[in-house]
Amino acid sequence: MTRLEGPLADPRPGLWIAPRLARAGTVSGAVPQGYAAYARIFHPIRAQLLNWQEDGPVTIESRSLRWEELAQMRGTVAHPLMQWPAILAGYRNPVWNEPGWHYEDPLVGALPARTLADVVTLLALHTSTPDRCLAGLWDGWGWVAAPADPAPRLELPARNYLLFAGELAVFSEVGWQERNGWDPLQSPNLLWPADAAWFLASEVDSDSTLVGGSAELIRNLQQGGTFEAVEVPLDGDVTRIGDVLNEAPD
Repeated sequence: MTRLEGPLADPRPGLWIAPRLARAGTVSGAVPQGYAAYARIFHPIRAQLLNWQEDGPVTIESRSLRWEELAQMRGTVAHPLMQWPAILAGYRNPVWNEPGWHYEDPLVGALPARTLADVVTLLALHTSTPDRCLAGLWDGWGWVAAPADPAPRLELPARNYLLFAGELAVFSEVGWQERNGWDPLQSPNLLWPADAAWFLASEVDSDSTLVGGSAELIRNLQQGGTFEAVEVPLDGDVTRIGDVLNEAPD
């Protein structure tokens, strides 16, 4: 089992990022410009079939669901810039078409552990430095331990991050969060290898993760099989108003 080093006393390994960021709310507002292609990884949905009884709901069936699947079920449009509230709304397919089904919101600000493990396993094939990666953790999470208070921050537009270093394989190990003093649901908000061959960002308020890298990497992410990823334009709006193909819920 490996451990992360940090918080690092020197944030300089991340100083290259800020000059390459563009307008907040776009793909390039979270992932630096300059990569050949970009992808959006949708955080998975948990669908539960519930039977409501006097003492509360009983789960009859539970399964993972892709955003594209839910959009098809709800009659909304699946596309690279779709947004969770809009595809869930299902204006053309009323809720009564799915009696008893409940959809848990995707995890916000972090990739689920199992998805992260699958993603980093693929990312490791696209860097010459899988043994030396940098991870950024937003310093505003309430669980961040007090000893991190004096650690210097990597300052990016609108957010500051604590930096950690270690092997990329750390993030595919079961229980790595607990061993490193992280919240068990948390993943790095920023992640990149020392050679900067790619860059991953799980924005604090976002229910999807963005990756910039080579065209081959982005194709491989889309073909990953265990997670849902699509290519997105660099200037794509990934905020709630960026979904112009689905009617926004009230």
